Amino acid sequence: MRIVESVTYGKRGDPSRNEDGLFIGDTFVAVVDGVTSKCRLDLWHPSPGVVARRLLLAALSSADAGQPDLDMRGMLRLLDSSLRDRYGDVPDHPRGFFEAHPEERLAANAVVFSAARREIWLFGDCRAMVNGREIPTVKRVDVVLGDVRAMVGQLVGRADPDDRRRMLRELGLPTDRETVEEVDDGRRDVGREAIMPLLRLQSRLANRRGEFGYFVFDGYADPDWPVPVVKVGPGDGIVLASDGYPRLGRTLAESERMLADLRRTDPRMIHEVHATKGFMPGLRSFDDRTYVRFTV
Repeated sequence: MRIVESVTYGKRGDPSRNEDGLFIGDTFVAVVDGVTSKCRLDLWHPSPGVVARRLLLAALSSADAGQPDLDMRGMLRLLDSSLRDRYGDVPDHPRGFFEAHPEERLAANAVVFSAARREIWLFGDCRAMVNGREIPTVKRVDVVLGDVRAMVGQLVGRADPDDRRRMLRELGLPTDRETVEEVDDGRRDVGREAIMPLLRLQSRLANRRGEFGYFVFDGYADPDWPVPVVKVGPGDGIVLASDGYPRLGRTLAESERMLADLRRTDPRMIHEVHATKGFMPGLRSFDDRTYVRFTV
C-alpha cells in the first residue's frame, strides 16, 4: 500500500488531548476515535477518550508486529480486550462496577484496513471511502439525538428573550443574564444540555442488538456483532477517517474545505447537519478529526 496523505488534529490544539488516533503499520492502517466522555466520575486522565485511544493504538501496534494475518474477529477481540483489561487497574472500582455502569467505561470506535486480507473493518461509526464511494456508518441513535438537539437549538434560537427564558426554565437550566448571554453567543449549547441525559442513557444500548443498538469498543463488545467488512482490490483508492469530518471528501483538502464551509454556514450544526454537538468558541473544530488516504 502507498500512503498519499494523512493527518490527525485535536479540537483543542493540544496533541496530548486528542482523542483520535492514527495508526500506519506494515500490515494495518487504522483510524481510532475515542468516544467523548459522558462520565460522571473522574476516573480516566486526561480523558476516557484519550486513554481508550492510547490502548487501541498499542494493541494495533502489537498486532502489526506479531499477528499480521489477524482476521476481523481476531482484531475485534484484541482491541476490545485491551480496554477490558484496563478495568482491573482502577483503584476502588472493581470490574463489576463497569459492568453495572456503562457510562463510566472507556469507549472507542475504529476503522481498520488489513493489507494481508485486503479488507476494511468498520468497528462503529468511523468513516471509509473506496474509489470515491462512502460506506454508510451513521448510528440510528445519533440521528435521533441529533434531530432532538437541532429542534431545541432552532426553537431557542428564534425565540424572543422572554420565551427563551421560559424554555431554559423548562429545560431545568438557569435563566440569569449570564446564562442567557452564553446561549446567545454560542458559548452554551442548550440543545446538547437537553440531550445529555439521553447521551448517558445511550451507553446502555452499546453492543446490544435492536433498533437503537450499536457497536463500540468498551471492553464488553459483542464478539459476534455483524461488523461491516469491505473487500478491496489492487489499485483501489481508500480513505479512512473519524466522524470529525461530517462530510468526507476524496482528498484531505476537499474534506477540510467542506468542514470550513460548514463552520461558516451552520456553526451550531442544527440546520444543514444535525449533530449531537456543534462548533464551540475557542476550539479548532467541533470534534477531533483524523484522515488518511492511500492506495492498495
